[in-house]
Amino acid sequence: MLIRKLGILLTIIYYQMLIYGFMPTTLRLKNCRMIICKVSKWYFIYSLCVTGALLLQFPYLFPPGVFSGYSYMRNNIVLQGNFIVSVTLRVVAFVSCYSLVWLQRKRLIQIFMDFLLHWRNHWPILCRVAGLEALQKLQLQLAKILLRQLLVNNGMLLCSILIQYQLLNGAKLAQIVVRASHMLMVSTIRLGFCTVLILHNHQFEAVLLSLQALRQRVGCRSLEDFHRIATIHSEWVRLAKRAFKIFDLAIASVFASMFTVIVSILYHAVQYINQTIKSDLSGYIIGDGLVLFSIWNLVLVMNLVNRTINSCNEAGHFLRQFNDLPRLSPESQKELEYIRNNRLVYRILGCVVLNRPAFLGYMASMLNNVIILMQFDLKRNQGTSLPTVKGNT
Repeated sequence: MLIRKLGILLTIIYYQMLIYGFMPTTLRLKNCRMIICKVSKWYFIYSLCVTGALLLQFPYLFPPGVFSGYSYMRNNIVLQGNFIVSVTLRVVAFVSCYSLVWLQRKRLIQIFMDFLLHWRNHWPILCRVAGLEALQKLQLQLAKILLRQLLVNNGMLLCSILIQYQLLNGAKLAQIVVRASHMLMVSTIRLGFCTVLILHNHQFEAVLLSLQALRQRVGCRSLEDFHRIATIHSEWVRLAKRAFKIFDLAIASVFASMFTVIVSILYHAVQYINQTIKSDLSGYIIGDGLVLFSIWNLVLVMNLVNRTINSCNEAGHFLRQFNDLPRLSPESQKELEYIRNNRLVYRILGCVVLNRPAFLGYMASMLNNVIILMQFDLKRNQGTSLPTVKGNT
């Protein structure tokens, strides 16, 4: 049912999540098809061990001499405060994600089963109505989006690790490994969220392609297919709402951590630009890459969220064009009215809407925070000197 390119990318992300213990159950992958297996007790024990190991590593995230001694942030209270907030939010994201995996395991497995069941049942109808070639082109587009997300995410991760190595002067290899493992954990969570969006986006756009194909047909068979496609759309809307509700707290904590990290990256960049922290050419190049990949990653996530929601609501809007079809039963009219009024809106914690305008507002807020933090530098004693540290961020 999946083209090979998209299936390979989903397999890579699946094994990343499996290694970090983020899967409530294991899947058996065969010919780009997923089959849910029973939860293995050995995988359960393995996941608990990974959780405990990552939890024990949190104290080692603090660099030596962060508040005193030889540290590039020992005289900068803003850097210290921002670092503490970043680590705290990472702990919150860590706890919320792993709590979701094991406290809500049955609900997650059930939504996985419903997802696969709907996919298998609806695929023949979508292929017959929209056409296999059109669906394969759609999957190819989504594979390119997911590949771009994977490359940008890994590029950001690589630059972050290199920056940490330079900031610590390579003296604490164990600490660098700890930081890298936690960065990879957060990266895996982001990729998992993007994968959920990609899969839902696939179904919504497949429904839209089917509706566009049905619009050109007339007859009793087209009315029957229209009723089935409308039912498929309403089922996927309900499934998407269930998924967003289950992942709500975990996604909120991850986004809060991500925005805090970007503020820290931008403020570090300001520190290096005004020579508050010294750097060499390699540090500037890696730091510029980190800033670029961080903003690029945020834009990609923003576009993916916006595309998924718009594809769902656009299909509902497209259904309005079927009001003039003859022989629509009163039940079908009611179903159309329900679908049109039941728009998909993603709200974090039930109050904060997550869409493109909201993302742009968050980015503007981040820039404002960086500008405010820069005011502290203007008031600092110009005679205060900080140790020279290689690297940029």
